[in-house]
Amino acid sequence: MIIFKKNASDKANIKNTIALKRNVYAIILSVVFIVGAVLLTALSTVLSQRFPLDIDLTADKIYTMTEENVDFIKGVDRKVNIYVCLTEEEYSCVSESSYNLGYYAATKSFVDLNSDNVSYYLQTVDLLEKYSQYNKNINVTYLDVAQPSAKEITAGYEDYNWAEGDILVESTFAVNGEEITRRTVVTFEETYTLMAGIEETESLQEAYLAGYYDCIALYGYGYGYMIAQNNIEQKLSSAIYTVTSEFTPTFLVPTSYSKSEILKEVLEATLTANNYKIEYVDGLLSTILSKDNHDKYTGIIMADCTTDISIEDYALLNEFLDNGGKKGKALVFFAGTQTYKLTNLCAFLGEWGIGFQSGILYETSGNMHMPNDNTTMLLSSLKTDYTPIADSKSSSYLASNLVPMTQLYTNDTGASHVRTSEVLLRTGSNGTVTVMPIDQSVGTWKPTPEAKLDAYATAIITEDAVSLNGEFVLSHVVAFASSSFIDSDWQQYANVKNVNFALDVFNASVGLSDVPFKFVAKTITAQRYAENATGVTIIKYTFMLVVPVALVGCGIAVWIRRRTK
Repeated sequence: MIIFKKNASDKANIKNTIALKRNVYAIILSVVFIVGAVLLTALSTVLSQRFPLDIDLTADKIYTMTEENVDFIKGVDRKVNIYVCLTEEEYSCVSESSYNLGYYAATKSFVDLNSDNVSYYLQTVDLLEKYSQYNKNINVTYLDVAQPSAKEITAGYEDYNWAEGDILVESTFAVNGEEITRRTVVTFEETYTLMAGIEETESLQEAYLAGYYDCIALYGYGYGYMIAQNNIEQKLSSAIYTVTSEFTPTFLVPTSYSKSEILKEVLEATLTANNYKIEYVDGLLSTILSKDNHDKYTGIIMADCTTDISIEDYALLNEFLDNGGKKGKALVFFAGTQTYKLTNLCAFLGEWGIGFQSGILYETSGNMHMPNDNTTMLLSSLKTDYTPIADSKSSSYLASNLVPMTQLYTNDTGASHVRTSEVLLRTGSNGTVTVMPIDQSVGTWKPTPEAKLDAYATAIITEDAVSLNGEFVLSHVVAFASSSFIDSDWQQYANVKNVNFALDVFNASVGLSDVPFKFVAKTITAQRYAENATGVTIIKYTFMLVVPVALVGCGIAVWIRRRTK
């Protein structure tokens, strides 16, 4: 038997081989660890961009969407483009250029130029990102509005009188084989709620201690405005709801009563551009409006009527607006100087709280009417819920040959109706208007010193509400004191936005401006941040200290174990 003995060199070779294997394993393990860390970081970055994975540590969850809104966003099954009319840097007020959202807000007298509202702007940017994260059908784009590429997009929103800081929303899809594009705008003013500046505030430090952080807007020390709430969830989701709806309102114009050429000048083009359909039909209401075609029409437009409706027409209009108890219909009426003579039509409108008298309104205040024409006057919007887009621009409204129109009631309850009337537009609130007799000429007639001066309603909307299956359904009757309100002559004046106002009213009358959900506006204050300071500290030191130290300790332990084996 031959016995082989290992010499020293053999043992050394074996030890070297083992050491080499350990070093190779260590290197492989290190490479795997590094590659894994890189992949994990990359994956986290991709996921954070595609999904809302951030942790909202604020007490009121100011960066967290409501569960109801998340469900709505995830259910949107049509492509939606959201265009913010500033770059992201400009909206966040971190742009090197002074032309950022703070600047534009000041030019609109929305907040003071020196105010610090950045926390609310950053909150909006964060929430906008979540819309595209929750649903790949929703795309958010920030526009440099000075670039030609942006102008190609904004050209489709000329009817909305958009401005920097506004958010444009659109969706294109097919309805009955026809491709349509629906658009709307969430204005900068709608996005935020203002409250008056803190009076008698001696310093910003005092305001800070009072609980207002990053949202003070003061002229000097104590005057001006500040942003109090962020409404972006409610306004933007409502806009998405509007542009993705298949609902296309169709309005009937009975030409036997109306002067259709007035409607065709401007209003028809604006309505059809905003996905309405207008049908002109000759004949009496008694022959063209029946129960069989109630579903065909959403509403009726009548303008400067010279022919009165019949008693049968009277009943048909009520029947149409009631819609078998389902409501959802509208009548939009533009008065003419002969409206007071139309007995049955005036009686019908009177049931809806709208009264007409003989005469033409005459403005005695020199700065409220056109030069040398006291019957062409400026009108004041009451800034109601029915006209948010038009009113947000502080636009002017102008009309001529307005007839005396009266709000007969604010609330009326009958056996078959519960109606609420609201004035949308009126002459100057100072009461400087009198009535010129219908047979007089504005060039020669002058009011007497004893003439009664008042403020007159020039646009009234009345809604008829009923509860159906636990929800309210509405029909509306709207009346304007003159058909000249939609006259094309006003288009030459950039600040006169009559058509924008009319579009808002049409949208409201058919439910296109209804919000299908309500969200709580988000408020940022110093106390709310402080309430969660402990939680922030724990998370901060966990990820900045505990986790890194633990990883280093695990690495050292693995290295020692590998070295000793």
